[in-house]
Amino acid sequence: MQDFAHLFSDSVAAWLRGRGDFRFQRYERHYLAGRSAAQDAGSFDLERSNEQYAATCRRKSSYLAVMVDSKVFKRLMPFLIVLWGGSLLLPTIGKSQPVAAGVVLLGIFVALRIKARKGSARGRQQTVAR
Repeated sequence: MQDFAHLFSDSVAAWLRGRGDFRFQRYERHYLAGRSAAQDAGSFDLERSNEQYAATCRRKSSYLAVMVDSKVFKRLMPFLIVLWGGSLLLPTIGKSQPVAAGVVLLGIFVALRIKARKGSARGRQQTVAR
């Protein structure tokens, strides 16, 4: 019976050749770091090293989870959603009531300028107080 596991990108053979999702390179860095540390301190225990690697892999969050949990993402997504919704809504309202849409936009821009000036004035006061 032939082993066709080497044909699959997620097989152990492919993983050991370093193909796929970079799991092998991560494991190899961990293994080499453990070996170099063990040469200084004594003997290297492969089983303990593998258990430590498995524990660190379980603890690590995925890159997507880290990105979604970041402050930049949390501030950027509502802005993009409002921008997208506004870009769909503004032409419709502008056709039916152009004066009202213009007044609302002008009010939004003025409010944003006032908020920005208050924020910059507050920042200058904090730097002077220090």
